[in-house]
Amino acid sequence: MSIRGKGLLEAAINQGLITAEQQADARLMARRFKLDDVTALCYQQRLSLSSFYHAYASERDMLFVRASQVRIHRKQLKLIPQSFITQFRILPIELVSDEQEVIYVVTDSPENPALEKQLQRIFKTDIKLCVTDPETFESCLRIDLEIHTPETGFDAVDAFKQLLNAAYMHRASDIHIEPQTDHYLIRLRIDGRLQQFGKRFSLAEGSSLVSRIKVMSHLDIAETRMPQDGGADYVTPVNIEFEMRVATAPTKHGERVTLRLLGTDNQLLTLTQLGMSSESLRQFSRVIAQPHGIVLITGPTGSGKSTTLYAALTQLKSESTNILTAEDPVEMVVEGVSQVQMNAKVNFASALRSFLRHDPDVIMVGEIRDVETAEIALKAATTGHMVLSTLHTNSAIASVTRLKNIGLEPFMIASSLQGIVAQRLARKLCQHCKLEMEADFAELDSLGLDSDQTVMLSHPQGCSLCDGTGFKGRIALFETLWVDDPLRELITQGADEQKLRQHAQYYVSLAHDGCEKVIQGLTTLDELKHLGLVNQLVEAAR
Repeated sequence: MSIRGKGLLEAAINQGLITAEQQADARLMARRFKLDDVTALCYQQRLSLSSFYHAYASERDMLFVRASQVRIHRKQLKLIPQSFITQFRILPIELVSDEQEVIYVVTDSPENPALEKQLQRIFKTDIKLCVTDPETFESCLRIDLEIHTPETGFDAVDAFKQLLNAAYMHRASDIHIEPQTDHYLIRLRIDGRLQQFGKRFSLAEGSSLVSRIKVMSHLDIAETRMPQDGGADYVTPVNIEFEMRVATAPTKHGERVTLRLLGTDNQLLTLTQLGMSSESLRQFSRVIAQPHGIVLITGPTGSGKSTTLYAALTQLKSESTNILTAEDPVEMVVEGVSQVQMNAKVNFASALRSFLRHDPDVIMVGEIRDVETAEIALKAATTGHMVLSTLHTNSAIASVTRLKNIGLEPFMIASSLQGIVAQRLARKLCQHCKLEMEADFAELDSLGLDSDQTVMLSHPQGCSLCDGTGFKGRIALFETLWVDDPLRELITQGADEQKLRQHAQYYVSLAHDGCEKVIQGLTTLDELKHLGLVNQLVEAAR
């Protein structure tokens, strides 16, 4: 018997996972869609079911074990009859601990009063009961032990729905379905990092799941030796709709599938919510309010460029401003803005030509990919239009080189360019459980700070609110370059990136912005290392 809903809800409120008001709102949703209160809260607050079990474990001072931490102790498993495993829903697991004589047992049903006594009778030593969520426990039974209870019959259609629903609750951007030697592994990309999902599938189940995905995505179900691409729409049980881009690829152990989830987070942010420093925000707001010119947002795929563009459009839109956008795809709908979706008959260049006949004040181009689009965009920027666009470069100053390489003349770049923002996304520390410690010498050196400074740095700890990861959401790091007259002159002269960087008066590097956010306790030094920014800090300090 899994934990009762009442126990999960009480623990979630006591641990700060939800509020009583949110529970009351979710009760209305539960009645409307015929769901239980916990499931309704998962959809409403986009929380995973495991976070409620984590809160329950924390409330009772028990250890919560995530899917990636479950390692069955095979030697101790032999001491337990199979009937006992299925009746009391327990499994002995391997955990690294200082308590060598303690046996760790994981369950999703810790409320059984007879459980600990029965375990003491079997093992005759100290037992430490741990908690996990039902999906992780069921996967261990089915995949690791090949124990199938009556309620674990496999339905590929239902399994795929459950997987998509869980991905939505986890705020995942991608789902990876990967065949291994003896099972299919599921991983979700959450806050930019892949995390193992609790549910796994046998090879037969995984093959059925892949077939279901291919049918839904209009792919050839019989073709298993060639990569395929497709897409589909999905509607959750609470009428939230999002799109999927589906890609399959043959591997040694079977077909793998990657799903990119689009439109699961349609919250429009304002510029103040993006996380820019006050000075960068002031400059950015000033630049985009100019009557003409071009502002570029740069960075790799998945760095949040579109979110920044939408925030800028939200600030610029007004009754007296005519805004047109060319996007591929339209990721968010902005009221009061005319948004054009690119397709086989409409590309960025043709859309831009058309826009100039619609008397625009502001034009947004999803991406500058070729010289034709770039030339039209820059000409529009010099003839009385504010143009916003994105570019794939590693830094703000490298954008000037990129535009030259596309085929634009330096004088055209210099005359139209107003500013460039390069950005990256770093995982944001959970503000509920982060742990502050004084920075040691190595950390100060990595941040380019003097060794005699006293700086407090925050570290991830893990709680039910962040699903035990220590991180909740992501924060943007910004590199900003505002173009003044001396810099325009250097661009016209064809100066290289090093010279532009040396003479830029209004320039803040990604590394510097990241350092500030580490000191503010918003992210960690490890996140800067992951983004490759620490070396830049050390070099700047020298």
